[in-house]
Amino acid sequence: MPHTPATHDSDQEPETRCVHCPRLLHFDELDRWACRPCEDNALKHITELGTWYGQLRAKLIPAGAVGDDSGHVTGATRSAPLPVAIGALDLIGPGGVVTKLRTIEDDWRKTLGWTIATFRGSDTQTLAAVLPFLRNNLPWACGMYPDIAEDLKLIRILHGRVDAVVNGRKEPQVPVGCCPTVTADGVVCGDRLRVSPFAAEIRCTGCGTRWARDQWIGLGAAIQGFPMPVVRAA
Repeated sequence: MPHTPATHDSDQEPETRCVHCPRLLHFDELDRWACRPCEDNALKHITELGTWYGQLRAKLIPAGAVGDDSGHVTGATRSAPLPVAIGALDLIGPGGVVTKLRTIEDDWRKTLGWTIATFRGSDTQTLAAVLPFLRNNLPWACGMYPDIAEDLKLIRILHGRVDAVVNGRKEPQVPVGCCPTVTADGVVCGDRLRVSPFAAEIRCTGCGTRWARDQWIGLGAAIQGFPMPVVRAA
């Protein structure tokens, strides 16, 4: 039992909250790590990932492109590059959706004492096996797996990214803080920074300053008031 039972919400200690959201666990959930609404949301996300994944490759075909008899995609040769959903590349390539969901499966299998799954073929074939495993074992994980919070967070993030590409929804972003860049006239920019967790860089919409992923720690230090080299707007 991961939680200590309590009779009333007012008597509950912090550890009786869902590990994924701040919701207080109901009396019949006190033996669980994650609440049932979080489990239901994760199940919905897993199911929709399976439905949408096959549509990601279609997003890599430029709009208006046509296929010739050789199977190659062609388009107008003297026009501007045709738009494609570049975000789909990260999601279907190495380290993308299938890789990350398979990592969750491997961790659950290790915890359960089960054999790690062997090679299953293509990413589509692998996903077809991973998703049923996650759906079938999600109740166990939400109830008995102490590290479920990180997995639920990852599933939610992957769902949001795929939703953004396939359905054109805005990719979820998280607040970073206020831009510490000193502009040419000596004034701190202060514009609010938000970024996707998977973005390659942060760009301030106020002054245009960019920070690469490996500079985020330094940026965080600056926002929190710790010493770091002053960044000046170009």
